[in-house]
Amino acid sequence: MQSNKTAILITGAYGGLGTAIIKTSPELSDIDYIIATDICEEIESSYQYDPKVIGLKMDVRSEESIKNVHKKLQEMAITVKYLISCAGIAIFHPVSESTEELLDKTLKVNTYGPVLSVSVFLNDLVRNKGRVIQISSVSVKLPTLFQPYPNSKIALEAFSTSMRQELNLLGIDLVLIRPGAINTTLTTGMKSISNPIKNSKYDKYFNTFIKMANADVGKMVEPVQVAQLVKKVLEAKKPKQIYNINKNSKIALLTLFPRKWRDLLIGNAVKKKIK
Repeated sequence: MQSNKTAILITGAYGGLGTAIIKTSPELSDIDYIIATDICEEIESSYQYDPKVIGLKMDVRSEESIKNVHKKLQEMAITVKYLISCAGIAIFHPVSESTEELLDKTLKVNTYGPVLSVSVFLNDLVRNKGRVIQISSVSVKLPTLFQPYPNSKIALEAFSTSMRQELNLLGIDLVLIRPGAINTTLTTGMKSISNPIKNSKYDKYFNTFIKMANADVGKMVEPVQVAQLVKKVLEAKKPKQIYNINKNSKIALLTLFPRKWRDLLIGNAVKKKIK
């Protein structure tokens, strides 16, 4: 069936940022639908009040699940022009005590998911001369102990660099957005974090770090602010490759120090709190 309907597809659309993006999405003349996807069942009924929004369950950890959504859209004669990867997960644990299960939880959502989504919807993007927006994190500039999340985003950005160069050959833009801490459950949930590693060698350091991290979150970026930036990228004729939006001055300051100094400052800060 020849399709004449185009859509914005958003992953992680049930979360605070995904919801804000849907509410803030621009009225683009070349878009008929917004496809809101998430791993939870509730996504399928969340936007029934809006005929323009179609909620579909999709697990970005599974290539098969992404392909199933693609197939459903084909049956509905809908192709994706704009792909926005918002799905994300933040798990804290000592990286040097990682398990395969813990690494899978982080990397499959934050790294594999956005890459596989591009791959599955590539024909749609090519056909529509589309655009890809990957939600990364300002934390790529400051990876720290006990946080695999920034590392997964660093990996995503490395993959995105390769994909951007490839997609440019086909007339498709790929844009990275790096927010600071966003005021969503992903950030506010830090208050109840515990070390998932049993008999960890780092327990006293881990617990101290979590207390420090909660105290240092600082002023958070509101989801609507990131959503407005996404809207700007969707509307831009020639978007930049990377956009930063961060309100934590401490992160900005620490990134100015040489790597060796950063390691010493962060490590000594944790040790000092224990003494």
